[in-house]
Amino acid sequence: MKFIHIADVHWGAQPEKDRSFGRIRENEIKLTFQKVIDYANKQQTDVLLIAGDFFDQRPTKQELREVDYILSGLQNTKTVMIAGNHDHLSTEEEFVKYHWNSEVYLLDGRERNYVYFEELHTTIYGISYWTNQIMEAVYDDMKPQDFDEFSILLAHGGDESHIPINKDILKWSGFDYIALGHIHKPEIIFEDLMAYSGSLEPLDRTETGSHGFIEGEISEEKQQIEFVPFAKRMYIQVEVMTTEEMSASEIKDRIETELSYRGKDNIYEVVLTGSIDPEIEIDFDDIKEDYLISDIIYETKSRWDYDQLAEENDLMIQKVAEILKEEPQALTFAMEALSYARER
Repeated sequence: MKFIHIADVHWGAQPEKDRSFGRIRENEIKLTFQKVIDYANKQQTDVLLIAGDFFDQRPTKQELREVDYILSGLQNTKTVMIAGNHDHLSTEEEFVKYHWNSEVYLLDGRERNYVYFEELHTTIYGISYWTNQIMEAVYDDMKPQDFDEFSILLAHGGDESHIPINKDILKWSGFDYIALGHIHKPEIIFEDLMAYSGSLEPLDRTETGSHGFIEGEISEEKQQIEFVPFAKRMYIQVEVMTTEEMSASEIKDRIETELSYRGKDNIYEVVLTGSIDPEIEIDFDDIKEDYLISDIIYETKSRWDYDQLAEENDLMIQKVAEILKEEPQALTFAMEALSYARER
């Protein structure tokens, strides 16, 4: 039985919505999911597992129809899903009442729920969220039934307010595979047995590194899983060292050189380190037109930084630094004037 395990797609989310490329990222989440469908058809995948938070919030009927249409493109693949804390269920919501045209099985029970596929000799278990927080460790006592040949658990959580998960207890629960959601960083917890697929596309600048899905196969002969990088973009932090002698154009050239090495397919957080002339004003608009930049962070220090001056063995310098420590630009001017006077 071949499967693909995804989670935390957050359909409808608009990462970086305050940036010019916010709508681009919203669309790319949907395009990447469509590519997963195409990949599943190519690989003749038996089951698509969705371990919660497919939707960024409880979905509308139109969103369900849109996703249903895309899933109907699966040729021989069944879809089994649970709701997570973001798209948690309610008796009045469309998610519970919706009738799927594609072969989708929503495990909507508040307690253990399952679907059995006789032709695959496989039972898939799961619990959907009916509230956005669940404090109980509900997976700790879950075990497959005796009649199962192969069994999979869909689980969503891993922190105190979203179903605490004791990984060592689950390891020995008897499931052949445990598909985890909620944590957005992909991680194989136990080789060929338990994994977080992570978010399909990275959703903010903290989600660095590769993103994608888990692909696996379970049979009498073997049991294996592997992470498949699949996201269109990665968040990458780029550090650029500057000096006070650099002009604005030189600093921009240095940034552009660093970004050009890494290409235009990623999203960058640029961190300026070292020192910088406090009078410099840099317009980054042209760089932002060529590259997707989530932020430019100044971690630069003037050579007249208060923390350094306070350690000087010079009472006059210490006094000036103390008076002007809340006004760095005035402190720089004062120290430049003092340095010039002493040199003369």
